[in-house]
Amino acid sequence: MMNSSTRLATVLSLSLLALVLMPTTAVGQDPISADRPGLGDGASPLTTNTVQIELGAVGANEDFGTEAELGQLLLRYGVTEFLELRGGVGSVAFDAPETEYTGTSLGGKLRLLQSPLSTLSVVSTWDLPTGTGAFDADNVAQTLKLAYDGALGEDLGVSVNAGASLPYTDNADLSYLFIPTLSFAVTDRVGGYVGYAGFYTEGLNTNYVEAGVTLLSSLDTQLDVNTGLQLDENRDAFFLGVGLAHRF
Repeated sequence: MMNSSTRLATVLSLSLLALVLMPTTAVGQDPISADRPGLGDGASPLTTNTVQIELGAVGANEDFGTEAELGQLLLRYGVTEFLELRGGVGSVAFDAPETEYTGTSLGGKLRLLQSPLSTLSVVSTWDLPTGTGAFDADNVAQTLKLAYDGALGEDLGVSVNAGASLPYTDNADLSYLFIPTLSFAVTDRVGGYVGYAGFYTEGLNTNYVEAGVTLLSSLDTQLDVNTGLQLDENRDAFFLGVGLAHRF
């Protein structure tokens, strides 16, 4: 009999296949704008009454061996033209011989400013103590950040996330994040990005360089391949992932 982690992995795999085969549903909208695959979030909330699902899988080769995640499941819903609600279902993490669950989250994205060439929003995420193994936690932790998107030219853009995370516990220390990303269009349907992601604490900092490619298979569906290197005092690691975002 399959255990709960294996069943969840099977469901996620079937969901990925179903979404790839699903026909487009949004009519008269701009092409989909997804928060994946980079480590930062985009600044634009979903439009009113729009539902979007984003998911993927990633494998990492690091100093201590090979590990993988399947899921990365994020559900988004546009409440108004300037506010979206979001929920993270999380991933099944495979770190032999253990199988763990990364945990759930709830949050929202609120647009603060918008001009023809830029958007500024605030993104709040509450990580719930629902993970297992290495992802087990006793308290809720909140991440609050500003997300900025700006155009640098017809086919070039920049995104920046900057903020802080705080566990809701006594004597907790703030950790900080800074994620600048440069994106560019290759064709009308293919795009790319390169970026840096830094997560800073009182102890060891974590630093990534990342890059990826996206493909619009339809106005409502984006496929992606993403990769990156973790280079810091803690460990060296290389990751490679694939993913999908679909708008209903």
